[in-house]
Amino acid sequence: MWFHLQATDLAFTISAPFRFDTVSVLPAGPERVFQAFSEPRDLARFIAGFRRCEWKTAEPHGVGAVRELDLQGVSFREHFVAWEPGRRFCFAVDALTLPAMRRMIEDIRIEPSSGGEARLIWSVYYHPSVLTRAVHAFVRFGLELGYRRSVESLARHLMAHPEHDKGSMHGIPIDA
Repeated sequence: MWFHLQATDLAFTISAPFRFDTVSVLPAGPERVFQAFSEPRDLARFIAGFRRCEWKTAEPHGVGAVRELDLQGVSFREHFVAWEPGRRFCFAVDALTLPAMRRMIEDIRIEPSSGGEARLIWSVYYHPSVLTRAVHAFVRFGLELGYRRSVESLARHLMAHPEHDKGSMHGIPIDA
């Protein structure tokens, strides 16, 4: 069952009542890091609890594209509000399979760093639902931990796979 969130755009990154950032320097260039976030095959290797990712809009993907991401315990329906290859990957969550949020947006910014590496700033802006507010401290701790672990897994994945695997797994479950 889907729980629909309030419409969200980039302006929410300024007005959101809650936010957290996961920042890291990754062992790959900005283009490769962007690719990891945009390809289901890569997502399967670093997103905690990943089960499936399906693009609901045809390629080429960009602003306005829609995808569904299934993780263990929750699924997300998202639309992209910023898409700048090698620089920025930002999406608003339109619906969740848990009544956890009223609004949510993820803004993934990638900056060049020394030695061909990339600096990742993965920001999550959100407005929790009434139910989530009651246990917000625990939910926030779990969210931050999950994002931190995903970034650590991403760094390991990029070290093991510096070049993008050209195959695509759109909508097909992937064994990580």
